[in-house]
Amino acid sequence: MRGDFIEENFTSQNQLVEELNMSRTPIVAALQRLQQDGFLKVVSNQGIVIQELSIKEINNIFEMRLAIELFSLQKIVGHLTADDFKNLDEIIEDQKKCCEDNDYFNFAHLDGDFHLYLLQVEGNGLFIQTMSNIKDKLFFNSTNFLRKQQSMMNFIREHERILKALKEENTDLAVKELEEHLQKGKLQLG
Repeated sequence: MRGDFIEENFTSQNQLVEELNMSRTPIVAALQRLQQDGFLKVVSNQGIVIQELSIKEINNIFEMRLAIELFSLQKIVGHLTADDFKNLDEIIEDQKKCCEDNDYFNFAHLDGDFHLYLLQVEGNGLFIQTMSNIKDKLFFNSTNFLRKQQSMMNFIREHERILKALKEENTDLAVKELEEHLQKGKLQLG
């Protein structure tokens, strides 16, 4: 998840046992879970291949995100509290610190937290569960392109514009900013 195998896109059980200084049993269990979740493929006598999302999978995920997030955003404009704005501002400030530290791993998590927070304000449990389920897949695939500080700064500025429109209770602008933000993310991952 940290992108340690981005370059090779490959590892082995033996390599993981050695690197993690663990017995084989918990590693095999973790690998089985990661394979079930579609993050990797264990190939007998060859090793472990790290799976990335296909372009079709990325497109499908972002189409679903656009539908869910834009719908939810329209419902919450005018209903966010001072605490909500404070929490969203804190996420953005934490993203800025990650950008300064070139901390792609935590930056990607915070990006997901920003979007998930907006869904939590809206309160549709099915939307929240759906986003939580795809968050790890998107996170795994986004860590690579976030390795550029410019990409991270662009995401921060886009989050700031979305938040500004929400504070102004400007539904049309908030929806426009979020849609552009998601479309750019889709293009960068796809």
